[in-house]
Amino acid sequence: MPEEQKSSLMLAAQSRLLNELHAANERSARFGLTLSAQSMVELSKARVVALRDHGRIELDGSAITLIIEGFCDSPFLQQEDYEATLLELTDAFYYFKNACGDQLTDDELIEAMRERYDAYDGSVDAVTGTTLEALCRARRFGFEEEMPWEEEDGNENE
Repeated sequence: MPEEQKSSLMLAAQSRLLNELHAANERSARFGLTLSAQSMVELSKARVVALRDHGRIELDGSAITLIIEGFCDSPFLQQEDYEATLLELTDAFYYFKNACGDQLTDDELIEAMRERYDAYDGSVDAVTGTTLEALCRARRFGFEEEMPWEEEDGNENE
């Protein structure tokens, strides 16, 4: 494919994502969470990097908007951390999507991530620092509150 055509397709995809992010911004604003125009551009760029790093492509809408919709009503998500949290969750989403071999739908994976996030009082590290197995086990059977998340993947910090 000629370089000019690739650039045109990339610009069209970025424009579509920015439109999706504007629409998601309207929904998340109900919970006091909004992204600036610059934050939307940063998320768009981070999405491209995450897709490339994880060897994935998206043909339809972006997982970022699904993540926004899945997390925006969390009582632990705060405006001051909103962009950074979305950046980390987006990368984690694509990592887990690869790890599960696409056995979970996007919605199922986001719901499992959200449950983990909320169970650990809004800890992104609890989501990103866990294994897919622990994430899915928690999703199916509930969390074992007495077992800190760091221990589940063998990263004991004593």
